Amino acid sequence: MSHSLSSDERGIIQSCPACGTANRIAYAKVSLHGRCGTCKEDLPLVAAPVEMTSPAAFTALIAQSPLPVVIDFWAAWCGPCQMMAPEFAKAAELAAGEAVFIKVNTDEQQQIAGQFRIQGIPAFALIKSGQITAQTSGFQPAARLLAWMRQS
Repeated sequence: MSHSLSSDERGIIQSCPACGTANRIAYAKVSLHGRCGTCKEDLPLVAAPVEMTSPAAFTALIAQSPLPVVIDFWAAWCGPCQMMAPEFAKAAELAAGEAVFIKVNTDEQQQIAGQFRIQGIPAFALIKSGQITAQTSGFQPAARLLAWMRQS
């Protein structure tokens, strides 16, 4: 399983590579380099998928993110979703500063999945300026996912 970042209603939680301190990146500032609250080192751009832990966190991110948001709808029991995880993580890394990649577990976050009328997984949605601009589904290599994101 690839590493993902956690989130709450106020932002994305990211560890400082220099000192390990957990820092919250406000959703409105995901396109900027942050600074560690402890050691003052620059934090890297968000370059890993962010696990959505609540509808409130999801709503805050969608409303405040200056970057497009790519959503991976998945579940632990889904084989193709497990195969997709490293590709999604690779796409998130390649698009750091260009888009935010988030993961929505359809078993745990049924309310969010319901908003998008998800029928089968893995499924993906692209949100720009708070609006759904595209949806697709099925396994996608990172390069194809990025091409879909950039042309939508």
